[in-house]
Amino acid sequence: MNPSTAEPVQQRLISRSALGEMLIDFEMEPGARWALEMRLPGETVPAGWDWLPSSARSSESGLALLSAEVSPAPSQPRIALAPPTPALTSGSFNDFAQISQMLDQRWTVAIILLRLGHYSFGIAEDEKLVVHKSGGRYVKNRQRQGGQSAARFTRNREKWIQQLFDEVAEVARSRVEAYGKKIDWLAFGGDRTVLNQFMKRLKLPDGLTDRIAPWRVPVERPGMDELERAVRSAWSWRAWDAPAS
Repeated sequence: MNPSTAEPVQQRLISRSALGEMLIDFEMEPGARWALEMRLPGETVPAGWDWLPSSARSSESGLALLSAEVSPAPSQPRIALAPPTPALTSGSFNDFAQISQMLDQRWTVAIILLRLGHYSFGIAEDEKLVVHKSGGRYVKNRQRQGGQSAARFTRNREKWIQQLFDEVAEVARSRVEAYGKKIDWLAFGGDRTVLNQFMKRLKLPDGLTDRIAPWRVPVERPGMDELERAVRSAWSWRAWDAPAS
């Protein structure tokens, strides 16, 4: 297949349990010999994986690259996986032990979902939500008129946004302190611009802002349903299937 005419490779999410089942299926595939290449964040991918999109090749959690050889065909890339938290191992392996070890890890994640007007905060222990809080503050949409009224509206809007940020930060801080246990990762979801502004002001105990998960979780309107979905996403692996040759 000519890379210039190939369809873009799409990212998909694979839950921890689904990935474990996938590896079992791979091991049972008749006549297949598997090879695993582990890459740390920032390391280049080997030859044959140039079809990966830039989002995969620049993965801040590294990559697990699985190839299969089914005689008489030569080894072919099968799937690229980005773990939800940074990989710690680099090298070549002839089994899936490195991935299995990562699947067996247990951790606790704090999650902040934020869009203008709405937020959710949660703490999940090994994919189980144990702390949650949702709320919001009204933030009026931008107006297009000019003049003094527009300037006044802009000042008021900035104040409303700041009040929202302060409320979310206080909810997160108080819940983290009340939780009283170690939180391994902090995951974010929501509007990227809004989150970037919010993160400049966020202060949490225990150095949590230094342990931000590399992948943003998808979210539409923050709330309990989206928080539950964010928990599943925080433990999921990103996957890119090799295009058919």
